Amino acid sequence: MRTRSCNKFDLCDHLELNEGAYFYKKEAIVINKNKVEEVFESVLTEIEYELFTKIVRKKEIVHIPNTQDIYYSLLIFRFTTYPSFLDFEKEDFPSKLTENRLAYLLIVEINDYVILVKKNISHINSFINSLTPIPSDTLAGVLVDNDTVFQQMKLSNMNMNENAMRNKSYEANSLENTMPMFGSNHTIVNTARFTNIDGLCAVNINTSRLAKFGAKKNLLGLLEWMNVLITKLDSYVPQDSFFSRFAKPQLWKKQRDLLEPESLLIDIFKLYSHIQALDCKDVFYKKEEDTYSVVTNTFAKYIISGVKCITLDEKDKNIYKKKGKRNIGINKLKSGLKVVACGNLFNSLYYRENNGENVKILDLINNLGCFSVGFSNYSYIYMGKRLYMNVGIQKDFESILSILCPINEIVNVTSEKGHGYDATSTEFKNNSMFYVVEKNIFSNAEFLLCDDLGNEWADYIAINENTMSYIHCKCNDGSETLSASKFQEIIGQAIKNIGNINPDDNSIQNKIRGMNSKWNSTSINKCRKGIPTDYEKLYKNLRYNPNKVQEICLAVNYLSKSALADAFDKIKNNQPLQQRNNVVQLAWLLSGFISTCKEADLNCRIFCRN
Repeated sequence: MRTRSCNKFDLCDHLELNEGAYFYKKEAIVINKNKVEEVFESVLTEIEYELFTKIVRKKEIVHIPNTQDIYYSLLIFRFTTYPSFLDFEKEDFPSKLTENRLAYLLIVEINDYVILVKKNISHINSFINSLTPIPSDTLAGVLVDNDTVFQQMKLSNMNMNENAMRNKSYEANSLENTMPMFGSNHTIVNTARFTNIDGLCAVNINTSRLAKFGAKKNLLGLLEWMNVLITKLDSYVPQDSFFSRFAKPQLWKKQRDLLEPESLLIDIFKLYSHIQALDCKDVFYKKEEDTYSVVTNTFAKYIISGVKCITLDEKDKNIYKKKGKRNIGINKLKSGLKVVACGNLFNSLYYRENNGENVKILDLINNLGCFSVGFSNYSYIYMGKRLYMNVGIQKDFESILSILCPINEIVNVTSEKGHGYDATSTEFKNNSMFYVVEKNIFSNAEFLLCDDLGNEWADYIAINENTMSYIHCKCNDGSETLSASKFQEIIGQAIKNIGNINPDDNSIQNKIRGMNSKWNSTSINKCRKGIPTDYEKLYKNLRYNPNKVQEICLAVNYLSKSALADAFDKIKNNQPLQQRNNVVQLAWLLSGFISTCKEADLNCRIFCRN
């Protein structure tokens, strides 16, 4: 084992770090000695520490890839933490039971760029928020060339539906050749790992972090690596690449005045994961000054019940919130969006950092950027503290039209189930969608179950040869519309029930027991074709059929395929269209539905009017 004599005030000569850092631009902020001192002071506040190295804006000249003046600031210290599994008060904590941790913060300035390297550092969020993140396509683009092979990607869905798949990951030797790409234009790249001529690299879009896997470097070598990347960033010319297939980052300042927040979704999984990774995994309610009570279980229940997307239907200046509810809302700022408390609850909820400091849950939500905001223009979404746009929605038009199946009889449908039933009724009304499903759409099915009411998996379940269909119905008074809002409920219902597509044997038996009953106190058999035992036999045969097809079907009476096709043509040809925004919203919603089905290896069809 190698040992060194160490001058505790000159540790920069002994640094060995991996090539990994957070990249930003200064833009509106001026960094001088006073600013660096301010940042260092905020890092060291409220902790017990021993200072080893403190260097403020020291000049270094590097010559790779070109001669460049670089200023760096370095803080290295040791601080004391208190294990959360012991309930001693801080002043009474036995010194032998405390923990000592090393921390470092390196701030590098190259022209108008700021680069951060850190470990075990807190209290710099305000400084980071004053910097401007590098656009994600630029950040990744500087390392991507014709020889780049993508091996891992983590993506977020732009779909704000509460039942939609939020995040997904892919890993393969070459994702360009194996990854399903339908709907990629409304997914956001969070992280990516890839190989190129320089080796194995990784980029975290949310945190503006670039990293290269390899041997550690000393301080000078690290500064040279940073200068190489900054040179590439300055000369970067956007070009089509694998990244071009995904949602495009947008400048918030340019779009701010054109966007009205309409919905808010908190990423509870990211929030929960962060708290669970801490030494103290509890959530606290602040009663008064320095008085906290543990509310972990209550918070968990609140979060579980609050996973629904919040509709922001009330505006007070730049605050958007839900009418009649005073919990959380969105503040529309010049620099971006911020979650704010609209009542006492979120202002009083805290968690505990490893250094013992109590921090608001609300601050954690904003610092991590673990929230998404949807707008009246559905092409945009604010996620991970950045604005994105689905610029390729027109590419999905033909795919959307291909799943629309016009049924002539739907023009006569005025309700979902029909009205005027009594105990003697044996058939559904001929002006109902249920009637059309049975008599026209799935009239040739071997097995047909009306699963409406109770613990339903769908309105209907149909089996025909090697295909199993789950049908969800929704109707209005019979009038046509291209409104996206009409599809929100039925798509949410369909996605929520995807988990029932492949039931276990116990669930099958429970479902069969309900098949012998009547529908809604009438004489209408729930099992509309076949007998209950047919379902079990046919389903189990399909389970092992390599050619089986499973599909999600929607049946609606308010959508016309021809009307939607005409609207799509006008958008593609830049012709006037009064309902343009509504149609784009609808296209975005239907495209998300198709993508969700494809991710679950399901086909999808929408039965509509012609």
